[in-house]
Amino acid sequence: MQKITSYFNEKREREKMYLSKGKRAIAKHNITVLCMMSAWAFCLTLVFMVAAFALFPGWRPSISHIAFLPVSAIYFLVGMLFNAKVKSPRMISALCFSFNVVVAISVILVDIYSHPETFACFMPVAIIALSGGFFYSTKVSNIFNISFAAVYIFCDMMHKVDYEYIWPFDVFMAIVGVFIAAGVGTHFRSIQIVNFESKMKYKNLSMRDPLLENIFNKRGYEDAIDNYLVSNNPNVRCAFIVLDLNNFKHINDNYGHDMGDNILRCMSSTLLSLFRDSDIIGRFGGDEFIVLADGMCDDETVEKKCLYIAELIGRKAQEAGAIKVFSSLGAVLCDGQNVEFERLFQIADEAMYEAKEMGRDADRFVLRHYSDETPSK
Repeated sequence: MQKITSYFNEKREREKMYLSKGKRAIAKHNITVLCMMSAWAFCLTLVFMVAAFALFPGWRPSISHIAFLPVSAIYFLVGMLFNAKVKSPRMISALCFSFNVVVAISVILVDIYSHPETFACFMPVAIIALSGGFFYSTKVSNIFNISFAAVYIFCDMMHKVDYEYIWPFDVFMAIVGVFIAAGVGTHFRSIQIVNFESKMKYKNLSMRDPLLENIFNKRGYEDAIDNYLVSNNPNVRCAFIVLDLNNFKHINDNYGHDMGDNILRCMSSTLLSLFRDSDIIGRFGGDEFIVLADGMCDDETVEKKCLYIAELIGRKAQEAGAIKVFSSLGAVLCDGQNVEFERLFQIADEAMYEAKEMGRDADRFVLRHYSDETPSK
């Protein structure tokens, strides 16, 4: 029993991690599935109507059949538009979920109300296809499936009450469809999570600094910050810090590159010890580092933190056998705003260079607040 509990707890934690860190991957997958499913829905509906005309001379399509054609076409076109340029993951999730709801309503109208004298056949196929295609959390998927089935069964029993040989079969098939959909959905979610974990493993190796293993390189921190902003816009609350050592070339020239590497390791260990695992720390130049501290947006707190970082780096450099080193730091605070990375970096970089111009014989710090407007000179 304990092993079973541990197994399900592990699956739940891995799913939470994927939902948290894989928002872009999920959005890309779902929008691709939306394009594919809406195209298939259009084609299958058209083929079904043509085949029904040919095989059943007295058959006529209902308004529900006809209406589903332009609706599925619209979803396909919107999906293609979004697929060309991935928008907000939340917007894509809402769009894809609305497609699920539209399909559910269409199936209920076609299976139950269009021809109540016939056996229903689309509900199991639709619920299994939707569960195996789109990626939602297990909780959301189960709530949708059960709700779909409950409404379907209720409508079927009420509308086909005079067809006692039909509605029990419809109900049975709906229940079978829900159980199969749960299994299919669990299987495909597991496959996606495993694929994501494999990609992240190799991606992380390529995004770490070759000298400082626990620090992102330029590609790594840009990707991490991009994902952070996608997840938190338009309500970003953070401090973005750019840190640069003064006269680092002097240390390399006079003490050797080994000493310079030791100083960089001192900087790396200092930053890692003072920030959380959820914060983003990267190196974008020889002695230039960046930090994105989530939730830190108080002026006094950020200033104290930055000056303490500079002091600690200087102390560790002396302990390593180098001269006293000083740092220049520029910081940008974002307090519940919509943030673009290029603008964020620009403001912090300008603040850091302003700190350098104040003098390189002491630790200097300049603080700015994020704005998407370039100040006039």
